[in-house]
Amino acid sequence: MIQPVSRPPSAASDREAQIRPVRAREGSDAELVTRARDGDHWAEEMLYRRHASFVLGLCTRLLRHTSDAEDVVQDAFVDAFEQMQSLREAEMFRRWLTGIAVHKAHRRLRRRKLLRALGLRDSKQNETLETCLAKGASPEVYAEIVCLDHVLTQLPDTQRIAWQLRHVEGYRLEEVADLCECSLATTKRRLSLADAIVRKHVEFEEVGRV
Repeated sequence: MIQPVSRPPSAASDREAQIRPVRAREGSDAELVTRARDGDHWAEEMLYRRHASFVLGLCTRLLRHTSDAEDVVQDAFVDAFEQMQSLREAEMFRRWLTGIAVHKAHRRLRRRKLLRALGLRDSKQNETLETCLAKGASPEVYAEIVCLDHVLTQLPDTQRIAWQLRHVEGYRLEEVADLCECSLATTKRRLSLADAIVRKHVEFEEVGRV
């Protein structure tokens, strides 16, 4: 089985070149998954190139650490290719892969917390929501994002990830529950607790999806 493309170099241009999107003519996800299940290494490579950039961006925002995010993406693809036969709906590959990645992000955060408690790792983070701002954002928007970012760092990881998946990434409640591998009731509780804290400091509008 082919391993996903090795971790991209630190230069952003090189990373983007290695995980550039695959054109539609290469086939649908369902077609590529079917071929991958039959041992087609080219199909695995195409799935990686098509979805790696999206998953890397998501994991970077959740983990706030580029190197950790890249590790999670690599591990998520390895697991996905090994478990391909368990995917019931081939056309849902991206959502299935995202669930694997979010689960691994949770595990990475728990491990990071343990190591930090033992004094074995620097807790500094190198990615914030500020880096996601579009160029030309107004000073008001910039100030709100900086404030929000600070508030989110104070939340427990389970609440922060649920809140970001819902309000930053725009997933539906049911999708957040699925990605976080918890019940809908637990998801709502985590979001409610996070909302109560966030709204004390930042005003924001609910995402349109329900």
